[in-house]
Amino acid sequence: MSGARPEGAEAVPRQSPAVPPAPEAAPGPGGALRRAAAAVRRCAGSALRRAEGPDRLRTLATETLVVTASVAEALATRVYLPGALLPAALAVAVLLPLRRCFPRVLLLLALPTLATGVLWLPAMAALHAVAADRSRREAAAGAAAVAVVSFVPWRGVGDYPWTLPDITLGLLLSGLLAVAPAALGRLSLARRELAARLAELALSRERERRCAAEQAALRERERLAREVHDTAAHHLSLISLHCADLVAGAESAEYRRRAEALGALSRRAAADLRETVHREGPGLAELPGLLEAAGAAAVRLNTGDCPPAVGRAAYRVVQEGLTNARRHAPGARAEVDIHREAGELRLRVSNGPPHRTVPAAPSAAGGQGLPGLRARAAELGGTLSAGPAPGGGFLLEAAFPLG
Repeated sequence: MSGARPEGAEAVPRQSPAVPPAPEAAPGPGGALRRAAAAVRRCAGSALRRAEGPDRLRTLATETLVVTASVAEALATRVYLPGALLPAALAVAVLLPLRRCFPRVLLLLALPTLATGVLWLPAMAALHAVAADRSRREAAAGAAAVAVVSFVPWRGVGDYPWTLPDITLGLLLSGLLAVAPAALGRLSLARRELAARLAELALSRERERRCAAEQAALRERERLAREVHDTAAHHLSLISLHCADLVAGAESAEYRRRAEALGALSRRAAADLRETVHREGPGLAELPGLLEAAGAAAVRLNTGDCPPAVGRAAYRVVQEGLTNARRHAPGARAEVDIHREAGELRLRVSNGPPHRTVPAAPSAAGGQGLPGLRARAAELGGTLSAGPAPGGGFLLEAAFPLG
């Protein structure tokens, strides 16, 4: 049994060598001092992290002034501090910068120095920290402790003349020592809370301003969409009427068929425009109808479940590719390939070379088809490329992330 314990004790460091248990578990003054030093380092680091730039310099200057004044007070009154009182007072003065993290501990350490009757600054500084960082009840308790300790003449209580002037002066002095630091601490706390609320209010106003700007932009887009719809719908209606007249007066079946197809396209364009203005626009579900109307072949249509914005963008890419194929390569075969790969929806619209020489068609006003689609793809985190195909013709490719 005695030989089994050393083996178990040696197995623990081998399993977790990065966390030696001995310093934490060893009792005694050494472990307590190490824990105290670690707490002091954490306190100093957190205080410096909270204060940045000018605030850090102001904090360092304030702490230096407090420590210097407390040390000077102890040295100036050293004749009244016999024995170990002077070293204790100097130690408390040096520890005062820790009052921001341990205000109650520093106040308890400073109360014995206040009982000497000649050291006031350490207790006042500690009380200010208690009032600035703790609750109102703790601030009142600290102020009461400072008032009682400063009022009672501890070193000569038996020989003290308890006359009315002495009692009045003692009450005024103890009240000043207790009320002034506590009031300044509470004022500092109220100032910090007010600054935090003002910062929160500024953020709220900024959010409201951005929301109002977005709503204004949305209303403006809706107004422009209605204007475009009204103008384009009027011209599409005229085109449809002229196509109806052409169908009625057509002299050949081929001429009549083309006029009817042109009329059907104009009516479909008006319907799509109306749907886009009043809704979100067509998506992947409308792709079969688009391919059928354009006479294109679908190589793959593996779309699955896609976000609505990606579906609408994909529809517009396919529509633009088929429109360009009909415009620049009439009679050429157009193919559409849509599939999911590596967390993306990938599109490919390709067409072969034209069967005949096509005269340069007048471009639509603005000419922003492909650039607009590139911008739309970039907004969704996707890409779009267009250019000549290796075997002739044209190739339009796009990829949209699905995550």
